[in-house]
Amino acid sequence: MIVPRSASISLALLLAACATSAPDLNVEAPVAVYEVETADTLVPQPETPIPNESLLPLLQAEFALRQRDFEQGLALLAEQAILLEDPALARRALRLAEFVNVTDQAAMMAVRLVELDPDDGAAAAAASGWLSRAGRPVDAVYYAKLAFEHGHPVNVATNLGNYDALDEGSQIAIAGTIRAIAAQWPENDQAAIAACLVARLEGDLKRAESFILPVLKRSPTDIRAVMLWTQLMLDQGVDDPFNLLATTVARYPDNQELRLQYARLLGSEGNYPSARAQFVLLLERDPENAELLSTAALLDFELEYFDAALSKFQQVITLGETLDEAHYYIGRIEMANDRYPEAIAAFAAVGPSREFRDAKALAVQLLIDTAFASDIKAFFDNQRRAYPNAAEQLFLLEADSLRDWSGESIKAYDRGLIAFPQSFSLLYGRAMVHESEGQLGEMENDLRSILAQDPNHAATLNALGYTLTNHTQRYEEAADLIERALALSPGDPAILDSLGWVYYKLGQYNDSEALLREAHSALPDPEVAAHLGEVLWVQGRQFEARDVWRDGLSRVPDHPIILETVKRLGAELP
Repeated sequence: MIVPRSASISLALLLAACATSAPDLNVEAPVAVYEVETADTLVPQPETPIPNESLLPLLQAEFALRQRDFEQGLALLAEQAILLEDPALARRALRLAEFVNVTDQAAMMAVRLVELDPDDGAAAAAASGWLSRAGRPVDAVYYAKLAFEHGHPVNVATNLGNYDALDEGSQIAIAGTIRAIAAQWPENDQAAIAACLVARLEGDLKRAESFILPVLKRSPTDIRAVMLWTQLMLDQGVDDPFNLLATTVARYPDNQELRLQYARLLGSEGNYPSARAQFVLLLERDPENAELLSTAALLDFELEYFDAALSKFQQVITLGETLDEAHYYIGRIEMANDRYPEAIAAFAAVGPSREFRDAKALAVQLLIDTAFASDIKAFFDNQRRAYPNAAEQLFLLEADSLRDWSGESIKAYDRGLIAFPQSFSLLYGRAMVHESEGQLGEMENDLRSILAQDPNHAATLNALGYTLTNHTQRYEEAADLIERALALSPGDPAILDSLGWVYYKLGQYNDSEALLREAHSALPDPEVAAHLGEVLWVQGRQFEARDVWRDGLSRVPDHPIILETVKRLGAELP
């Protein structure tokens, strides 16, 4: 429907997009503008008719943006961009989606813009990029080709990151489109690199070389091309795979990025001394680069140049970068040098991170060797004050570290459960300590507390069923619990072992043997071997039983459960 001129609003004003990627949040309120007055006459301006039903949503979008409610503004603009045949509207919605980084809506708006303005190469490039980020590589390479056709080459190789995980049809579609791009634009480095990667993924290394060689001639310092050639040489096991890379680094010694990639590749191939030499040169040019310092320090650590590593990690801390990793390795260096107080202090300074748990465990290891239970408790009290968001994990670590002191582990779990009364981890951990101390009633109470919160907690169902099997004669109840666990986690070898074991206790030898064989095949653990061997033994298949037990002992000599089983059954192992 075309609205009357008196009610019309110019889309050029209403939907004016800003000049940058950020949305224009300061656009004046939309007004009706029909013509521009010049000194001589009134010049008519083109109007875009707006359906009545779109006026209100578009106004609401504008006011939402003024209120900085980007989510609502984007939702309204995107909805109208789909309904209306107006590229300016789709373009503005795309810019807003890009600004707020909403991947799916950005992809949708970029595709819509291409539909409305097929000659917009930038829109096709944007569609390719956002579709790639949205995990739609087949669609992404299609729009990449459109972008190339309109003079906007894109890095189409980004769509190959998960190539091996795609279905065969998707792989064929992506590879075919990339090869077509490379054939149509043979002088384009982006296209050639992508085609080289496809050929390498397909195992055609010589063809991959044919794509990358022209790039190296055109752009001898293209880092991706040089690195890709080096990888092809590594794939083929040539005598000196780093020859081109080393030569290029020597020819362009000021190219820090190229040298960095060389150093990283040397390190990834285990050539730590050569990698370290490259980092020395990198740091000469950029001595306060925290990333370079951190990586160089790790190389020093691996090569056991502990003093050099310590100095670099301390410099990283001074620069205020990668603090947790630096403190962690300082702790390990001090520990290696038998400077235990310094090591404990460094481990204590590691905050929640990848290194957090190991740092605290190493600190406790030193405390166990040199201190008392009270010192360990004080250490963890201080840690919880320093890192309150990690308090639950710290209670778990404390309880585990106090197992050598009678009753102290349970007390730590008790303290933790006062702070986190519904913690599955703390309840489960305390239950296992109760079991080890023969307190089966308390153990069962803790496990049932977990099941009261989550009746379908497979690990707890299995643990309770297995414990009842080993310590009581409540085999039917135990079997029911473990069967429920297996239904929730089909094929789990630990649960298969538990169910096979309780079936043995119930006298169901055939079912027991089948389950234990399946468990042993998936997880050749000595405890599973002990169970399977016993089931075979009581069925009179002594030779098979001994073979299974011997296999378990070859993996873990003197395994206590196998040895106990053999002794109890009077089975000698010659």
